[in-house]
Amino acid sequence: MKRIFAIFLLVIHFFNWGGYMLLQNYMLELSDRHMNELISHNLYDPNALVELKVKQNLPGINEWPDYKNVSGSIQLKNACYNYVKLKFTKDTLYVMCVPNCEKTKLIDNNVIYAKQINDIPTDKGNDASVKKGGPDVKYDHPQLIISFLRFENIPPQGFNKMYTISAAPFIPVPGQPPEILS
Repeated sequence: MKRIFAIFLLVIHFFNWGGYMLLQNYMLELSDRHMNELISHNLYDPNALVELKVKQNLPGINEWPDYKNVSGSIQLKNACYNYVKLKFTKDTLYVMCVPNCEKTKLIDNNVIYAKQINDIPTDKGNDASVKKGGPDVKYDHPQLIISFLRFENIPPQGFNKMYTISAAPFIPVPGQPPEILS
């Protein structure tokens, strides 16, 4: 009886230690698979599609005249979406998405559970510990700008030092060099 009770307590301990996260990830994976299966069989409501426009600068890309079928997922604020169609233009990326309510509910429940476990205060008025940033914090897309300088072939002024080689530039070889074969 003691052994069964000890095993039971160990199972509960390991579940609290990391099993909840494994179960949460498994449930999220099942939700994604189910939604991707519905999308692949076109079993979604076309009226429920949400169009997202992402500004970007892609001058070298060929514009797509119509939407292409693609699959994937995206999370914006507190909602999860699975994208169905994608279209590129030179300045904008258009994404047609289906809301994934199951995944959103699972993620919200996990966040609430984590706040309760870690004793984190949940009131929104006390955000003094949150790091505030500038206006570019939300969309941080750093650009790499490289400029190449061309130097003139003029030596710098005031630099007139002359070097002389004290050793002979040729190394003596004991013997004659080989003859050229033609």
